Amino acid sequence: MKGTKGTFLKYQRNKDTEPLVGFADADWATDTSDRKSVSGFLFQVYGNTVSWSSKKQTSVATSSSEAEYIALSAGVAEAIWLSGLLADLGVKIAKPVTIYEDNRGCIGMAQNLECKRAKHIDIKHHFIRDHIASGRILVEPIRTDDQLADIFTKALDTGRFEHLRRNIGLHDREGVKK
Repeated sequence: MKGTKGTFLKYQRNKDTEPLVGFADADWATDTSDRKSVSGFLFQVYGNTVSWSSKKQTSVATSSSEAEYIALSAGVAEAIWLSGLLADLGVKIAKPVTIYEDNRGCIGMAQNLECKRAKHIDIKHHFIRDHIASGRILVEPIRTDDQLADIFTKALDTGRFEHLRRNIGLHDREGVKK
C-alpha cells in the first residue's frame, strides 16, 4: 500500500461504452506450495472500474480451463449483483452483461451444457450456464493481451503492468511521493 498512496482511480463520463462489462481471469497453479490458482475479476460501468477482486481459489484446479471456470463463476456472481445494484439506481441494462474470458476451454465449458469434461467441477460453479441460458450473461473471448483482469492474478513485467493499470483507470497523482 505504501507504494500506491499517490495512485487514484479516475472516473470520466463515457456513455459510448457498455453500461456494465466484466473481465475474468485466473493464474493456474503457480503457487508451488499448494498449487492453488488465483482468480481475478474486474467490472466497469460505462468504462469506469467499479469492482474488482483477486483471491486464491479454495481448491486445486486440475486444468487451466477449470481454474478459469472457477474465476468466471465469481465474476458471474458479481455481474448479477452489480446488475441489481444498477437497476436499483435506475440504470437500465438492456442486453446481457458481457464478461470477457481469455481461455477458450473455459468458454466452451460455460456454453456447453453437455460438456463431459466439466462433470467433476463443483456444481456451485455451473450456475454460469443458467445465467447464459437465461440471457443475463454473455461470455466472450478476449485476447490475453487485452485481458484487464490479468493485473489481479499474476506478476507482470513493468510495461504490461503500466499498460493494464492505465486501462483500468489507475493514475499517478502528480507531486505525491511513492
